[in-house]
Amino acid sequence: MTRRSLNTIQFWLKVGFFSVPAVAYGLAGYVRFETGYFPHAPIETRSYITLVVLVTLLWALVVEHLGLGQIEILVKVQTGIRMAATATASCLTFALAALFFYRSTSFARVFVVTGGILMFVLSFGMIHLFRWIIYVLKESTNGRFPIAILGADDLAVRVGDHLAKNPLTACKVACYVALPNQDPVALDAPVLPWDRLDEIVEVFHCKEVFVALPLHRLSETQQVLENLQHLYIPARMVLDLGQGISVADRIFDFYGLPLLDVRSYPLDTVGYAVGKRAFDICFSVLALLLSAPLMLVIALAIKLTSRGPVLFVQERVSLNGGRFEMLKFRTMSAQNWQGSNTKHTEPSDPRITAVGRLLRRTSLDELTQFINVLAGDMSVVGPRPELTFFVEKFRTEIPSYMARHNVKCGMTGWAQVNGFRGSDTSIPQRIQYDLYYLRNWSMMLDFKIIFLTVFRGLISRNAY
Repeated sequence: MTRRSLNTIQFWLKVGFFSVPAVAYGLAGYVRFETGYFPHAPIETRSYITLVVLVTLLWALVVEHLGLGQIEILVKVQTGIRMAATATASCLTFALAALFFYRSTSFARVFVVTGGILMFVLSFGMIHLFRWIIYVLKESTNGRFPIAILGADDLAVRVGDHLAKNPLTACKVACYVALPNQDPVALDAPVLPWDRLDEIVEVFHCKEVFVALPLHRLSETQQVLENLQHLYIPARMVLDLGQGISVADRIFDFYGLPLLDVRSYPLDTVGYAVGKRAFDICFSVLALLLSAPLMLVIALAIKLTSRGPVLFVQERVSLNGGRFEMLKFRTMSAQNWQGSNTKHTEPSDPRITAVGRLLRRTSLDELTQFINVLAGDMSVVGPRPELTFFVEKFRTEIPSYMARHNVKCGMTGWAQVNGFRGSDTSIPQRIQYDLYYLRNWSMMLDFKIIFLTVFRGLISRNAY
């Protein structure tokens, strides 16, 4: 299967999945309002169209998150029932949650339910339709798409095995070509010497050539590719950059300069820059409004039980090493907070007040950080911000520590909901959870962390 055919399938796959809500609710509207089985009063068409647009936008986000629009994901699922059900349930849950605040129109239940059922049926059918198309194309080209691999070492073996086992690569390795001064390993196809390069087309009738240069020979790339120019078949370069470097979607043209982003972060994506910020603003405004009475009670309790200001301001480090003043309700005696910028709190710390201990245990002292979120210094979800003193200390002691500052710090994070909260937890292990969040960020992961924070992370034995 050629790259062109895969790209074509990928395009129509996304078009098909993104069209599911419109088709499903178009049919649901016909069933509910046009068949005559369900009597109804005049409806407000604009509201129903708005609902379909909302569901379509949410569906697009869910499809992208679950990978329903990716061929390589579809070929791995078994029945497809679970994936289609998860996508439909997630989309409708978010849509109905949004409609909870929309009271001007009462939507017909039959319309909403029928549309949801049809979304599941259509998405399930779409999965199997495209799986069948891929199978047919694979079977129709199997054995008729010979390729050559330029290289005859362990890397060439791995490339050949991958092509043979991947259901999307319906091709056959017809031959290998040993690079200059390369001793061939045992291979399952003929191995040509470098001076018989022309035979990959003339004798073996290869349609493409895969150049498998090992990492230590990348300096020979230009010379090798120049020798392939006269073959008039496409040449593809296999990138073997070692462990820990992913190249999917990370090679891009930066105004004429080809770049490989070997350490990509979510900050580069539109979804992070726009979607996450919009969510932070909406969520923090709602949280501040709902928690305002509680925050007033907390402020009065602090003021009445100990001398000093209600709020405690402390310098922390966030995105790209930028420093900001993080707000917290004061939980320590005002005269005893000296040294707090260079020392974490400890169990039974005498500096903590009685009210402060309750606030720390329940994380209520951090409610004021929604102000930091609204101001743009923090996000609702992200690696927890660290004191400037400890950032300078850990940056030389812990590998990859500074990578956590490639996104905004957060009120809660993946490390915290997995039990790594408090100064007595392992910093290196906490960093690994932060790095996982950076590599796998999505709005769905943020929602999951918020959900786990509410039911798991607010009250912690490590909080003191």
